[in-house]
Amino acid sequence: MPGLFRSFLKDVRGVSALMFGMSLPVIALSVAGGIDFSQAAARRQRIASEVEIGCREAALKINSQSQKTGADPKKDYTSVANTEIKSRVTGVSQSGVSGVTVTSTLANNVITAVATATSTNSFGGIVGYDTIALRVERRCDYVLGTPGGGGGSPGTVLFMESFETGHNVASNSWTVLNNWNGWTTQSGKGGIEINGIPELAANTIRFGNFFAELDSHCYVTNCKTNSNMWREFTNLEVGNYELSYWYISRVRNPDYAGQTLCAYKTDATSVWTKLAAAKWEAQTNRIEVFFQKKSSSYTTPSKDVDKGTDQVDVCVHTDRWTERKIPLKVTSKGTYRIFFQAAGREDTYGGLIDYIRFCSSACP
Repeated sequence: MPGLFRSFLKDVRGVSALMFGMSLPVIALSVAGGIDFSQAAARRQRIASEVEIGCREAALKINSQSQKTGADPKKDYTSVANTEIKSRVTGVSQSGVSGVTVTSTLANNVITAVATATSTNSFGGIVGYDTIALRVERRCDYVLGTPGGGGGSPGTVLFMESFETGHNVASNSWTVLNNWNGWTTQSGKGGIEINGIPELAANTIRFGNFFAELDSHCYVTNCKTNSNMWREFTNLEVGNYELSYWYISRVRNPDYAGQTLCAYKTDATSVWTKLAAAKWEAQTNRIEVFFQKKSSSYTTPSKDVDKGTDQVDVCVHTDRWTERKIPLKVTSKGTYRIFFQAAGREDTYGGLIDYIRFCSSACP
């Protein structure tokens, strides 16, 4: 009996080895296919982000050209859009994406940009699939100005930040930087976390390949993870301005699906009441924005304030990238700063921001 039992065990091991040997190619191809599709998804995301930015830049250029003195009100700006978007997507100066074909059409003051490309498979060629076809389509509005008068034209972009340059962060990675790219950060706090992991932003990075988080990791002891960043603008003239930025929650609550829990300083009390009632996770995603004039120095805003001095916007939760367009007014010429801070629970899980623009008049 012991001899028969040992033979039986040997038979079982033989069958297992045979089954594993037969299934190994299937397992290997499945893993390889997953790698190929992951690479294709990352390439498509990068193309989509560049097309989005290029489309907006093309709209801005059309707006500007159409209001110049002597501009033809019937001019076809298709070539302008094609050149601008292609330059953004494939241009070397923007670390562009190679092997992409870009076409644009204009109709009813809307640019429709389409980019096509392929992603080369590392393993798919084994079964006859060398590439995966990719297609991206984006639309953006433009406004034709009145030649020589600028009627209907948006303002001028004075500053733009999309967290794409000035660092060496790799895709699907992150790091925390202090006093970076012209932004000042406060000592004793985490800093600006430059992040390129799409999963943290509902699997979408709208502009380029990176975004920022201010409830960031600390590399020193006795550090507060809720950090802040600000940028100065000197000699701003009296007039109307606008601040635009995009926001999404890193931690998302299904109970708030589809809701934008944000408030401008000028919003009705009911809006602020709804925002204050959103106490889930101690408002871990909270971002506060301030616009401050410099006297001898600035006053650092306190955390978790509503309608505080110079406060212009607060966001605590959205489950998709949402643009915030904040009207600002300069009543006396001087130096001002735009100030962002994380203000929710300090747990390194904060709100995410991207594509900040500061414009005279309204941002295009």
